[in-house]
Amino acid sequence: MKNKWKKGILFSFLSLSILSSPLQVFAAGKPLTKSVTIVADSKEYKKEAEKSFQKKITENGKGYQLADIAYNIVDQEYTETLTKTVEMQSEPHLTMEEGGITYALISKNKEETVRQPAATQTVTGWDEYDHAVTAANVPSTKVVHAKNDVTGEMEDVTCSLTGITQTGTKTVTNTMSLTFSDYDASYYEWNGHLIPRNDSTPALSGYENELLSSVGATSGSRITSISWVGSPYTGSDGVVHRDATANVEQQIQVYRANYSGAITTPEEKEVIYTATYSAPDQDGSVEYKVVATATYNPVSSMVPMVVAGVGILIFIFLVVAVLYILRKRKKEKPANT
Repeated sequence: MKNKWKKGILFSFLSLSILSSPLQVFAAGKPLTKSVTIVADSKEYKKEAEKSFQKKITENGKGYQLADIAYNIVDQEYTETLTKTVEMQSEPHLTMEEGGITYALISKNKEETVRQPAATQTVTGWDEYDHAVTAANVPSTKVVHAKNDVTGEMEDVTCSLTGITQTGTKTVTNTMSLTFSDYDASYYEWNGHLIPRNDSTPALSGYENELLSSVGATSGSRITSISWVGSPYTGSDGVVHRDATANVEQQIQVYRANYSGAITTPEEKEVIYTATYSAPDQDGSVEYKVVATATYNPVSSMVPMVVAGVGILIFIFLVVAVLYILRKRKKEKPANT
């Protein structure tokens, strides 16, 4: 009997402990889901999502407990970019490839520049004369073959006469023709002089100045040689003649007719495009767009269980008390008889 009493007390304390412990009881019903969209890098989006969901919520008078969070990455974007600026003479393409990376055009600028400015190149030419000339007896134009300094090509340029100048003197050698008469006599006649006959060389020594004067040679001229030309011959007048030549070296005045013209190279323009391209830096940071979905399970209220537990506990204590009183009376009864 004593053991049964102890067991009853122990049962009462165990029941009290069980009813007093914070047990979570899930009720039957559909789970509740909540979703949020998070934009963050790969290291932070879970933390951001967890901040967005409460551990416990109440909706429509019902309690719910957070059970799980699922993540769905719906988009990702590289937050760092690579840029390239390129100059070209044609309209930029919308994309360009380089090093296995596809770049997209983000801006372009069109600028017209002067590639080659207009240029005027002076071309000159001249003609020289060994006698006096004037503008009236020389050509008014002259075609000069000249190199275009801009293009490097040879061009024919028509130049106009700009004037006539004396450019000094030069030494020239001319040939004088002489004819001697009465060649078959001991003396032959030349310019009124009787010259001793010499079949090897005309004997005109001492007559050089007169000879030069007869042909209008300029001062300073000199005869360098005299020689016979051909054999003696009889003219129509029945007189025997013989021809000779004299080489005359003389200084003459040089006249120059000057000409001038121009090569005109027109201005050349070109269009330059400056294009800027960009591409995501796949080695840089990544930003994710994540849909986080939290699942909440419905939770039963603890109040009815607590009330029921207290009632049961009171009942157990009453039973124990009644048993105790009955036992005590039973022990006291034989002592009163």
